Amino acid sequence: MGSSSFDPTGAVRFDLRSGSASDSRGERLVLVPSAALDLLSSEALAKIGEHLGRECGNRVAVRLGGESGVRASDVETVISHLAGELAIAGVGAVHIERWGRALLVVVSNPSVNDDAFVSAVLGAAMSAASGRGVAAAPLGRDGDEARYFLGSAATAERVGGLVAEGKGYAEIVAALQGGAS
Repeated sequence: MGSSSFDPTGAVRFDLRSGSASDSRGERLVLVPSAALDLLSSEALAKIGEHLGRECGNRVAVRLGGESGVRASDVETVISHLAGELAIAGVGAVHIERWGRALLVVVSNPSVNDDAFVSAVLGAAMSAASGRGVAAAPLGRDGDEARYFLGSAATAERVGGLVAEGKGYAEIVAALQGGAS
């Protein structure tokens, strides 16, 4: 199994002679101002977010010993590594809140304020890291923090319905735990 704490050494490499930037695996990167992404549709942002999340999740899987290493690690270790990758990618500062069996991801200071983008990043990152289908659903924002549910696609869809009904995240978590909705 890989390291229990995230080490950002070599996560992004700049080669000024060739005019390139790359990740720890040598994949080329392009640094784009987040304001440029505001010009895109939510659908386009979701596609970009999915690709970005998948790449971050793949790097976490490699670092933790593959999908089986990720599944053998505690959730705090996995999220620590994902948070590091997402911070380096400029997505925002990520931490988790556990409410019983429900896993909420909080993104502070998101660089792109589009929930389709952030949901796609989070779901794809966790899916790629764990080798299991994971979906993310936005739960709402409080200042510069945005909360997202992570779980199965069916439960994420249910969460989306509860959000559309105007439920707050505490009510939604209670409903998911079997409480009144």
